[in-house]
Amino acid sequence: MKVVSPVTMRKMDQMAIEEYKVPGAILMENAGREVALAAKNLFERKNSGMSANKAKIAVFCGKGNNGGDGFVAARHLSNMGFGTTIYLIANPEDIIGDAGLNLKIVEEMELPIEIIGKSSDLSSIEEKIKESSIIIDAIFGTGLKGEVKGIARDVIELINSLKIPVIAVDIPSGISGESGKVLGTAIKAEETVTMGALKTGLLLYPGAEYAGNIKIADIGMPKIVEESIEAEAELLEDKWVASCFKAYPPDAHKGTFGKVFIIAGSQGMTGAAALSATAAVRSGAGLVTVGIPKSLDDILETKLTEAMKLPLAETSDRCLSLDALNTAIEFASTCNAVVLGPGISQKNETKKFVQQFILKCPVPIVIDADGLNALADNPDILKDISAPVIITPHPGEMGRLLNMTSAQVQEDRIGAARTAAKRFGCVAVLKGARTLIATPSNELFINPTGNPGMATGGSGDVLSGMIGAFLARSMEPHEAAASAVYLHGLAGDFAALDKTEIYLSAGDIINYLYKAFYKIKKEHQDV
Repeated sequence: MKVVSPVTMRKMDQMAIEEYKVPGAILMENAGREVALAAKNLFERKNSGMSANKAKIAVFCGKGNNGGDGFVAARHLSNMGFGTTIYLIANPEDIIGDAGLNLKIVEEMELPIEIIGKSSDLSSIEEKIKESSIIIDAIFGTGLKGEVKGIARDVIELINSLKIPVIAVDIPSGISGESGKVLGTAIKAEETVTMGALKTGLLLYPGAEYAGNIKIADIGMPKIVEESIEAEAELLEDKWVASCFKAYPPDAHKGTFGKVFIIAGSQGMTGAAALSATAAVRSGAGLVTVGIPKSLDDILETKLTEAMKLPLAETSDRCLSLDALNTAIEFASTCNAVVLGPGISQKNETKKFVQQFILKCPVPIVIDADGLNALADNPDILKDISAPVIITPHPGEMGRLLNMTSAQVQEDRIGAARTAAKRFGCVAVLKGARTLIATPSNELFINPTGNPGMATGGSGDVLSGMIGAFLARSMEPHEAAASAVYLHGLAGDFAALDKTEIYLSAGDIINYLYKAFYKIKKEHQDV
């Protein structure tokens, strides 16, 4: 599903109006009607058996097109029998164009309109607002850039203080339509009716938390407009993920599904190696081999049944030694994909091993965890790797690669992911709530699956093993990364449903992978 920025959405509106001659007033009419229907449905769900003519709805409108949508919604709700009052946070004389047209219509209908220009106006009608069954937020749209101030801030804070369900028009007022950032303060909506297409700011946190349930409204925009526009991102869905898997041929054997070499583990961190290897096995890899410091081999022999082990030269503190390089490269050349990094430590000699291994690795490689930390001092080494590369940093690791703080990465997650992908010529997976997958060719995928319970040790090791398995199955790097991220989150969601987010562990993600695979198999019977 396409996801657009506010700038792209405005281009779509302009194209519909100028090239396909759809009047803006029609787009606004359709938008407002969809909001009214959403409000009616929400009211009926919340108030079973209660008549509309006994209910009051408050519609807060600003002076722009978002407010125009609100005027249309108010008109339709009044026609449905609701006691509808418009609260206008603007001078009526400043409202022009299609919004102005719809303001004149509600004025002619003699719908109640309260103008809020100062704090005393708000305090005088506060008790009336509290009588509402539903509040509609049509104050600011996706074009808001500066911080919310003055009376608009007071209005938003009052609405948030009331225990009344809120439906936001297009985006909760105060949320950046591009980044999801809270611009000073923002409406906490129960539902958001967004027009025409998903906006990036609705999917990225904290905007996603403020948006509540999201409904995409069909506002009558010609389908060709959406098809011809270059969207900022793609929201991952079952069907897309399912399409990345090829059918099992009837004469399949172990080699059909590829060989994965996982270089992982150090003293005290054998669990990372075991989790990554088990995830690779459970994700359909034909053969999985773990390269481990040789004195830890007995531990992995006990932990792992399906995966094989390759003891490698080690340092005195039981971490990978530079002497392991030739053996590791030679074995990697017999495999289809390599995973490098889970739990390998940040010892100096191990870092040197990592830096030299990735330059010589002959097959696609996933670099995770300590593998990324080993590159922090010279991340541009990634540009010199000849094989396809996928990096899987969390915000802290991404910050080290880009010489930014973790907070700066979180401030602009899309920008950070795209910068890394372009700068290093690799697929960049920026982990976190709404994990992003960016490619050097500027593609961007947003993952909707996953939950806070997955923020637990070992979860990333599971993901790296899954990506390695999908690479070994001959998926394209962006397909392997995006599919693994989606299924990883989906398995975590199934686990949380059964075990709660609190109880969830990394091993549970592996144990529930079968449910995730089963779900996408229903979308694509060839999987």
